This record gives sequence, structure tokens and C-alpha cells, in this order.
Amino acid sequence: MPASWKYFSVRTLNMLLTIFIIAIVISAIFTTIREEDQIEAIHRQVLAEIENRDFDEPYEAYRYRERRINELKEKNDLDGPRIKRVFYNARDLLTLDLGETNRFTVRGSNQVSTIIMHYLPYTILLFTSAAVIYSLLAISLGLKVAQKDGSNLDKIVTTLSATSSSVPVWWAGMIFLLIFTYMLGWYPRPDPIFPSVHKVGYLGYLRELLIKMSLPLLTVVLVKFGGRLLISRNIVARVLDDDYIMAARAKGVPEKKVIYGHTLKTAAPPIVTTAILAIITSLGGALIAEVIFQWPGIGYLLRRSLYESARYLMEPGTSVFEERLIIGITFVLVLVSVIGLYITDIIYGLLDPRVEVGSKFSRGKN
Repeated sequence: MPASWKYFSVRTLNMLLTIFIIAIVISAIFTTIREEDQIEAIHRQVLAEIENRDFDEPYEAYRYRERRINELKEKNDLDGPRIKRVFYNARDLLTLDLGETNRFTVRGSNQVSTIIMHYLPYTILLFTSAAVIYSLLAISLGLKVAQKDGSNLDKIVTTLSATSSSVPVWWAGMIFLLIFTYMLGWYPRPDPIFPSVHKVGYLGYLRELLIKMSLPLLTVVLVKFGGRLLISRNIVARVLDDDYIMAARAKGVPEKKVIYGHTLKTAAPPIVTTAILAIITSLGGALIAEVIFQWPGIGYLLRRSLYESARYLMEPGTSVFEERLIIGITFVLVLVSVIGLYITDIIYGLLDPRVEVGSKFSRGKN
């Protein structure tokens, strides 16, 4: 088997094993939390039943308590070893059989998978678009700045990039909302509801989408751009210091060929890898940025489900515990990240032929 196929096979097996372990861990955590809550509720129910009944002997109350607890545990599928239910729930996660929600619906469906698939594209659209924009800008500008290492331009760009990358997305988002919405009135007030395509048509829907996406997109690009620029600049600057680059310049090779033929070819694997990682990790910004801008993505949905669950825990009966929705969102976000890292590994292996499956394979050849 060629080394490339070994690399691909090992990375694929690692990804599948990682997804399986994550499913087990998530299932174990949430199964324990849910069952402990259910058992506590059962004990409270049985205690209330005992207080409303008269028993001739104390042991009769004890026997009634044990019998009723066992009956209610069996009725709620809490009998038997918990590890068995953990694996059953993990199987449901792996097959995306996430069950139903208690309060949320999308187009008349309360299936968790349907609801998540409705919100997830908005998250991918916003943060992937932002990652592509700031990655391309950072790569192009990083090439220019790296050629002027130590110049005033390099110092100014480096300082501004370091400053912008240290600004939290949520803080920048609030400042931009204050300026562009409440002071200038250029951006509409945050609203997660889009008009129906049947009412405004596809062009009207696209116009509304672009208007609402403009400010969060600008915020994420400005905040993340500086960090990506520093990474691209440093990678290219290190390559420009290599001996073969200096030798090419000494031979009189045109500067454009040195930059785009030699330097960029060598710097491509780490630059592309970090760019893909930026796209993957950008999804983490959904948890806060989407709440700030009321963008109807997976982060906004998670916040709503956590809010409902927090109300349930503080005031039982006023809300519902959206456990299945929280589990589904958590697993889908982790699943997207793991698959993204897997794709990054594969692309890096294709771009850099020096990458091998692992040290044991290379030692085996020798």
C-alpha cells in the first residue's frame, strides 16, 4: 500500500475513533445528568404519595416506597445498568437520531435533527464567509509585509494586527451595534426572523440576508483579520530567510518568481492549514457573536435552549429542560470540527510530501 494510502487510512481511522469516543463521552455526561434528575423527581413523587397515605406499620411505608420507586424506574427506562443506556444513546448520536424537542419547532417539525439542520447553514454561511475573506486578505497582505521585514510598514501593520486580534468579538459587535444601529441608523435592529421567500421572493430574501449579515460579517473579519495576517507574515518571513531563496535572488531570479514560485510553494502547506483551521474554529464564535447580532444560527439556537433549560432548573414547571437539543447541538458542532480537522490533515499531507503516516511506518521501511 502506498504511503499516501496509509496516511489516508490512518487519519480516517483516527477520525472515526475520535467521533466514537466523543459520542460516548457526551452520552455519558448527559445520560448521568438526566437520570439523576429523573431519579430525584421519582423520590419526590413517592415521598408525596407516602405523605398522603395512611400505613398501619412503618415497614409498610418502606415497602411501598421501594416498590413504587422500582415501578417508576422501570416505567421511565431507568432500570438496569446505566452503561447500557449510555451506549444506546451514543448509538443514537452517531446515527443522528436525536429525538424531539419539547418547545422548539421548525416548519411544523419538532425533530432535533431537523431544527439543527435549519439553523446550521446560517452559521456556516456567516462564519465560513468571514473566514474565507479574512484568510485571503491576510495571505495577500502578509506576502507584501513579509517582503519589507523590519520596515515602518511592517511595524505599523504588526502593531495594528496585534491590537485588533486582541479585541473580543462580542465587544466589537456591541460597539458596532451602538454606532451603526443606534447612533447612525445604518443597520437594522437585531432580529432573528427573516421574511418568507413566498412573500418577498428570492431577490428580496437575498437582499434581507445580505443586509443582516453585513455587520456581523464586518465585525468577525476585522477582529480575526489581524491574527491571520501575523501568522501569514511570520510564515512567509521564515521562508524568505531560507538559503535557497537567497541563492535564487543571488542568481538574478525575478522577485515575482521568487515570491510566487519558490516562497509561496514552500509556505503553502502551513498557510493553507492555518486558513482551514481558521474556518473550522470560526464556528466557535457563533456561541457569542450570533447572540449579539441575533443571527439565527446554531449559536443563537444553543443560547435559547440553554435559557429554557436554566429556567426549568430554577423554576420547574415554568419551562422545559431542552436536554436533547443541547446534546444534538454539542455533538454536531464537535462533529463539524473533527471532520474539518480531518480534511485539514488530508490536505496538508497532499501539499507537503514530507508528511508521512507516522514514525513507525518510516522506521519500518528502514
